[in-house]
This record gives sequence, structure tokens and C-alpha cells, in this order.
Amino acid sequence: MSLNTLKIFVSARRYLVRLVVTLLAIFTLFGFTGTGHAICTDCGSEIESVDSSIWKQSENRFDSRINARFRSLQNFIIHDMWEQSILPAMMLAAEQFTVVALQQVMAIGMFIDAESQMDAQRLLQEIRADVHKRYQPSVGMCEFGSVMKSIAVTERRGEVMAVTLAQRSQDRQLGQQNTSGTYGNDLDHDIRIMHFKNLFCNEKDRGSALSAACSLAWTDTSFDADARVRINKDIDYFSLVDSPWTLTLDFTNDDIIDDTASLNPEIHNEDEEHLLAMASNLYAHNTFPRIPARLLVNRVGKDLTTMQKSYMDMRSIIAKRSVAENSFYAIAAMKAEGNRLEPPTGSPPSAPDSFPMSARIYMQSILEELGVPATEILTLLGDNPSYYAQMEVLTKKLYQNPDFYTNLYDKPANVERKIVALQAIKLMQKFDVLKSSLRNEVSTSVLLELAVMDLQREIEDQIQAIGVGDE
Repeated sequence: MSLNTLKIFVSARRYLVRLVVTLLAIFTLFGFTGTGHAICTDCGSEIESVDSSIWKQSENRFDSRINARFRSLQNFIIHDMWEQSILPAMMLAAEQFTVVALQQVMAIGMFIDAESQMDAQRLLQEIRADVHKRYQPSVGMCEFGSVMKSIAVTERRGEVMAVTLAQRSQDRQLGQQNTSGTYGNDLDHDIRIMHFKNLFCNEKDRGSALSAACSLAWTDTSFDADARVRINKDIDYFSLVDSPWTLTLDFTNDDIIDDTASLNPEIHNEDEEHLLAMASNLYAHNTFPRIPARLLVNRVGKDLTTMQKSYMDMRSIIAKRSVAENSFYAIAAMKAEGNRLEPPTGSPPSAPDSFPMSARIYMQSILEELGVPATEILTLLGDNPSYYAQMEVLTKKLYQNPDFYTNLYDKPANVERKIVALQAIKLMQKFDVLKSSLRNEVSTSVLLELAVMDLQREIEDQIQAIGVGDE
């Protein structure tokens, strides 16, 4: 409490004391109680002897004086005590209470502002920490993305390879132009035997019985290591298709033969030649004879001729054979080389976009971390890794590195992203299995159809025999 307020309360107390003393004096002086009459026992006779007018006058004076004293007391209480002392003191006290209350409210508001500011800062820090936890890139996720970046275009290129191989086989069997079977079976055999003697023949086979047939002998200087690798590639399915991860198959490129170096032209994509030779040995080893076009002319209003029916049966056989070939070409297409990239030993391209980005450089790093020698990595992957090679790394090799599992001690969001990536890879595997199952079902259905055809022919023969007997 301030000094002014204390003074005001002291003055008010002094006036209250004076008021109480005055009232006590009045009651004592005039004796309004019964005991006052007992004190003045002999006053009655004296009062009777006094003139009534004097008594009345005395009462009037007494009443006037009492009224004056009460008015004085009223003025004192209202003007002196209340208006001059108590009311100003209460006004000052109220003003001070208001100021102090406002100061306290201001302090409370400052605390509230500080709390709001701290809450906002804490929320920002929590959001910043959450963003740091959720959106910080992970090396493991980058590995998935880097290896998968060209898998779609590689798969599409493989599908084109499968269609190309199937179309080539069909054209060969139908005798289309610019194929080995254009002029019939004899010329087709001659061309394939020539390729065998020049490329695939091994004079050591069959007890050196082929030494007279092979164009190149082991003692020939031109029969180098590259030439020896090609021995029996037209029949060795394991070394040609099953063993390597990537085959140099690319029927979309124009740069196929380099005939500027020497008299013997150099074929860039040797696996194409090997695969076509193997396909000719496995399917349609003997092509159908070429039917003259004049014998296939449709005659309006007449039944099909015997030659026309034979030609339709030939096409039916080719269609059924293409089902069996489809599995072989699908496997080869999965191992066809992927998106083009400049070979590591070659000269840099003339323009930055001459060779689209490939996943080979990232796959090389993964295999190097697994301890695969650098000399074997390029042999496994090839210059342009195939769909099979990329899936081999994505679904198997990537998880043989212990770092993959130690990197799982990562932020929860990155672990969830890796789980989603693994689910996507699993989905791709399931689609590959589905395609394989569909090819298997188609092959089985063709076998069943062939079995049904044999039974149908037996039944038709029996029906015809019964009809002939009835006649």
C-alpha cells in the first residue's frame, strides 16, 4: 500500500473516533436510560415549581441544539469525512488497483505470448525434424532407382527382338524374299552347311572326322580365340543362350558388318548369327517345298484343290510350330542387349545424347562391391545389360551385399520406400512368371490339339470305312 493511501485511512479513522466520542457524550449528558431517572429522584418537585413556558423554551433550545449538532455531524460525515477523505482515498485506491491489475494482466499476456511463441517454435522444429526424417534421400533407394532406370525400355526392346525372330522364322518357312528359304529346302541346306563349315565346325569332333569339312583348321593362324569361341554355337544351347546374361541381339541397328578392315567382313552382333543358326536347326530343319503361285489361285464357286488344302495344312503346321518357337525366342529376347551405351573401351560419342543412359555403370559398381573381378563384370553384363541381367541384379545380387541389410537401419520412411520398391520388383517377377505360365499353357494346348487331331482322324477313317461298307 502506498503512503498516500495510508494517510487517507489514518484521517478516516480519526474522524470515526471523533464521531463515536461525540455520540457517547450526548447519551451521557441527557441520560435517556431508566437509571437517569433514578439519579434525579428529587427533581420532580423542582420541575413542577418551574414555569412550564421556561421548560418548553428549554426543550426547544435543546431540540434546536440537537438538530444543529446532528446537521453538523451530517455535514461532517458527508462533506468532511466522505467527500474530502474517504471518497478521494477510495478513488485513488481504485485507480491504483486498476493500474496494478493492468500491469498484472500485461504480465499474464506476455506469458501467454511467450507460450504461443514457444509452441510455434516447437511446432516448426517438429515439422523440420519430420521433414528431415521423411524426405532425406537414401543411398539404398538410389540403388533401386539407378538399376531400374532403363529396365522398361530394355524390356520393350526385348519384345521387339522376339517379334523379329518369330517373323524371320515364319518368312523362312513360307519362302519369303531375302531369306535362306526363298528358293526351297535345298538352297537353305546349302547355305546352312556353308555357315557351319566357316563358323561352327570343329575338326576335332567325331574323332577328327570333320577335318576335311572344316574351312579353318586349328593350326591356321586366323583360327584365333574369338573363332574358337564360336565352335558349335549353332547347337550349344547352354553356352549360347542359357549361360550368358546378355546377348548382342539388336535387329534395330544399321551398323551390322564392318567390311573396311580386311577381306573377311567383321560382324558386330555375332550372337544374332549364332541364334538364327540354332533356330534353323531346332525348328523347320527341313522347309516345305515351294508351291507355284499358279496352283494356289482361288477358283470362284469351286472347292479347294488338293494343292490348296496342302498349303493350308502347311500354314497350320507353321502356326503350331511358332508356338513352340515362341518360348525359345522369349528367352532369347529377355537376354537381348538393352539400352545402348558407349562401350567402356570405345571412343566417347560425338554428341552427349548419341547413346541414351544405361544402367550398366551402376550395375558394375554393385558387382564390384560383391567382389566380382573387373575383367568378369563386362563379360557378365555386356556393353548394354539385358532385361535378364538387370533383373538378376535387382532380384538376387543386390541382396547378397551385407550393406543392404545394414542400410535398413535407416529412417522409417526410407525403409517403407524400400519395401514398396521390393514389392514392385516382386510384381515384375510375378508378371514374368505369368508370361512363362501362359506360354506353357499354349504349348500344352497345342499338344492336346495334336492328340485330338489324331483321334479325330481315326474316327473319321472309321466313319468312312463304315460308309464304304454300307455301299
